Amino acid sequence: MSRREELLNAAMNYVGEHGLATLTLRPLAAALGTSDRMLVYHFGSREGLVVALLDRAFADLAAMWRGRQVAKPSDLVRVLWHALAEPGARVAMRLYLEAASLAETDELWRERLVPATSSYLRTAEQWLVGAGMSPTAAPGAARLASAALDGVLLQLGIDGDRAAATETVELLARQLDHLAD
Repeated sequence: MSRREELLNAAMNYVGEHGLATLTLRPLAAALGTSDRMLVYHFGSREGLVVALLDRAFADLAAMWRGRQVAKPSDLVRVLWHALAEPGARVAMRLYLEAASLAETDELWRERLVPATSSYLRTAEQWLVGAGMSPTAAPGAARLASAALDGVLLQLGIDGDRAAATETVELLARQLDHLAD
């Protein structure tokens, strides 16, 4: 593993604990046992590091559902929930949700999120069509499922009530099946 990859892995863990919004290179470098100059050497700038972190988060999330199949629309939500609510997805989801909240006011976040979320939504649409939903209903249903899951994950982060979150996901799953009828 290259030094850049080692630093990126350690930075992912750091940002998972401390967040993106207040990320500065000196405290990060100190926590990683390196210097801010070495971070700039490997990533170019704070923004370059943030881009690398977001790219890693999106790759990690995509790997969790790549190759899965859905037989009915409700399976989409169940598959995604199972992947996104796992402890291994915690850091990537925190980065995504935090970046999403910053995207409204900061172009850097928006530039990184639009391609990743567009790809994710296209995949979800394809799954829904493959599971029997009409091609005209699938884009809206994919967006609804994505937005609802984001909200459930945010609420889970607030109250920690996994049972309520799972119940909410099941309600959404049943509604997706109704949209396919």
